[in-house]
Amino acid sequence: MGLTYIKSRNSENFKAIKQIIKFKRKRGTKKLYWIEGEKNLRTFLNFENKQLIFRIITTENLFKSIQEDFQLYSDNFEYLIFSETLFEEISLINTRFKVGFLVTFKPGKKSLEVKDQTDILYFNDIQDPGNLGTIIRSCAAMNVGEIWLSSTSVDPWSPKVVRAAAGYHGLVNLVVFESFATVLEASSNLTLSTYLLSPEKNATSLFEQNLKRKNLFIFGSEGKGFPNFLRENLEPQNILKIPHIGVIDSLNLSVAASLCIVEARRQRGLLLSSR
Repeated sequence: MGLTYIKSRNSENFKAIKQIIKFKRKRGTKKLYWIEGEKNLRTFLNFENKQLIFRIITTENLFKSIQEDFQLYSDNFEYLIFSETLFEEISLINTRFKVGFLVTFKPGKKSLEVKDQTDILYFNDIQDPGNLGTIIRSCAAMNVGEIWLSSTSVDPWSPKVVRAAAGYHGLVNLVVFESFATVLEASSNLTLSTYLLSPEKNATSLFEQNLKRKNLFIFGSEGKGFPNFLRENLEPQNILKIPHIGVIDSLNLSVAASLCIVEARRQRGLLLSSR
C-alpha cells in the first residue's frame, strides 16, 4: 500500500496498464480491468466494491481530493501518480477528472447457484460492446445477477463494455461458456425454463408466455442472428418473439433483452413494490 510516482512511459507499471486497457489476453492473464469516469467510479463505489480495487491511477493535482472524497486513503490502497500527459495517454475519455481504477475480476467458469424467481440471459456471439454494457446495466436494475456468454462474444471486461455498463459490473456475474452444450447442461441443472428469442412470425409472443418460473433467455448476435444449432436444440414452444407494430424487422439486442427481464419481473409482481 502506498504511493508511487510514474514519470516515464518506459515505466513497467505504465506499460502494464496500457496493455491491460488495450488487450483482452492481458486482462485475462492479470485478471484486471480498467474503469474511469467520475460517474462510473462513484457508481462502482456505491456497491461496496472497494475490496476489488487493485490500484488507483490519478494525477498529483487530484490525489488528495480523491482520498478524502472517495475515502480511499493511501495507507489502504496503492496509488500510481501519473503526470497529466501520461494519464491522457492511457485514458479513453476526454475529462478533467483524471482518475481510473484497475479492478480485479474472476472470469466465471461455473454459474452461481440461482435463487428462486431469478432469470439468466445467454448471448451467443454478441459483438457490440455498447449493447453488452447496456444489458449489464439493465440486469443490475432488475436484480438479474448473472449473464452467460459464448467464448466468441465481445470481451465483457473491455473498456468499452465497462464504460457502457456505467459502473455496474460488480453487481452481475459474467460467465463465459466454451460450448452451447454446456449452456444447456447448466440450464438443466438449475431447472431453468429455456427460451430462444427469434423474429419468427409463428413464435409465441413473449407477453403471452408464462414466465413466472426461473428462465434462461437465449439471444443470437446482432447482425447474424442465431446459428441453426441454437434453434435445433429447442422445442417450438420454447421459441419466443417480441411483437411490434412498426415496419422494422427486429429490435436492438439490448432493448430485446431488457424487455424480457422486465416482462418476467412484471409477471411475478416484482415491479409493483419497487421504488
